[in-house]
Amino acid sequence: MNAPLAAGPQALLIKGGHASGHRSTDVLLRFDQEPIRFDTPRLISSMRGTGCMLASAIAAHLANARSLQDSVREGKLFVFEKLRKHAAENSE
Repeated sequence: MNAPLAAGPQALLIKGGHASGHRSTDVLLRFDQEPIRFDTPRLISSMRGTGCMLASAIAAHLANARSLQDSVREGKLFVFEKLRKHAAENSE
């Protein structure tokens, strides 16, 4: 059993955006299921509000009847693309 989920939440997403390394890996924990990792290249760019952006993107996908796993994957890709665009704009 995943200890952080013992208190009652259905799922927990651990963000890896502020970790170090060449990859940014988020981990989705769900009760009695194997963790799922969502991995993208780490970008040099930084931007405030990405955690809120990710949560909102996940919620929007869930509201459109997507699975939690798909919602997290699509949300992470949405934030990655926004960061990539931000990095490109700031490198000009």
